[in-house]
Amino acid sequence: MVSPAGARAEESGTAPAPEGRAAAAPIAGALTLFVPLLVGGALIAQDDNRALQRDAVRVMVAGFAAAPIVSHAVAGRWRRALVFGLMSVATSAATLVAMSARDPFDPTIGNRKRLAFGFLFTASFFAGAGGVVDSFVVGPAPGAN
Repeated sequence: MVSPAGARAEESGTAPAPEGRAAAAPIAGALTLFVPLLVGGALIAQDDNRALQRDAVRVMVAGFAAAPIVSHAVAGRWRRALVFGLMSVATSAATLVAMSARDPFDPTIGNRKRLAFGFLFTASFFAGAGGVVDSFVVGPAPGAN
């Protein structure tokens, strides 16, 4: 049985509008990625408090790690949530390890000594963002709505 909206879409030759979960998945993932990024960015701007800056990084990488998991879970794609989630959690954990090994906010160290942190922080962001983009491209799991 075809719904009236689906019948109209078939008649007009366009695809039916996305279901609620399909539309909500990338939005939920994007918010999970960007809200901690904004909060962390505001905290990092506190130049005189290195402990607060390290806490800001923890907030940001937590959002990077959770974003693909949230995005794919909302869409009902649990295997993709696991795969993309593991990548983003691994890069986020590696970022925290690099930060604990050498404080990137210490003004007495040179930029070369901050490279590992910068690379891993960037990789963590792109791993999280890649998972969110993938949930947008793939859409919901069959029967997830």
